[in-house]
Amino acid sequence: MIIDFHTHLDFYKREELQKQLTEFSGIIIAASVDEKSFLENCAIAEWTKKSARNCHIIPTFGIHPNAADENAALLDDPTTATRLAAYLDHSPLIGEIGMDFCWSKCSKENQEKVFRWFLEYCNRKGKACVIHTKDAEQEICNILTDYPKARPIIHWYDGPENIFREFIRRGYPQTFGVETIRSPHLQNLLRLTPPELLLAETDNPDSEPWLGGTRSDVALIERVYEEIAGLLGMSRPVLEKIIEENFKRIISN
Repeated sequence: MIIDFHTHLDFYKREELQKQLTEFSGIIIAASVDEKSFLENCAIAEWTKKSARNCHIIPTFGIHPNAADENAALLDDPTTATRLAAYLDHSPLIGEIGMDFCWSKCSKENQEKVFRWFLEYCNRKGKACVIHTKDAEQEICNILTDYPKARPIIHWYDGPENIFREFIRRGYPQTFGVETIRSPHLQNLLRLTPPELLLAETDNPDSEPWLGGTRSDVALIERVYEEIAGLLGMSRPVLEKIIEENFKRIISN
């Protein structure tokens, strides 16, 4: 079974996406960046149930650090906060959340406020959450110690090795994607990752074109599997089994 653990399906043109989903067999985690994004991903998942029987979409609710400024104040409004909290219970895991001190123009204060709002829920419920860490690795490492019952999954980590080693020591699963084959640093981190913490992603549809590639189709995850398997010196079926078992463990807890 092929599992793409991190995508943004709502970024696609709908007709183009629907055609691709009818031809894809596997599981796709559809990360959200805000409320509107989550609702769009839920609609995609409902369409897929009826029209793309070999493809299973799992929408997850999160607020991306790029959307922190516009959402931080909403969390102080009881009506809005209650509506957003309802999405948390309907989301099998949470994401995309985190902080970004490289590309995000949102204030660090608002990023941390939104991030902690999600972590408080994940800590209370023992729920898994997919975390964006770009240039905020140490801050996130420190913050996560306040939420020991949350279950972080680190998305596309490319920061310092010492913090990565600490995340591994804590047992945080790691996603590897389209940049791995291009980056000796990521290849080193991949080899440091125990099999039981390994996941694969594409961050479709924008990441491969951002890196200079031409593909953005949902089947790109198959190439990522081939690349990871080759880098680790294992067959693709063995890698598929490893990631499937890791996925089941995350979802079932």
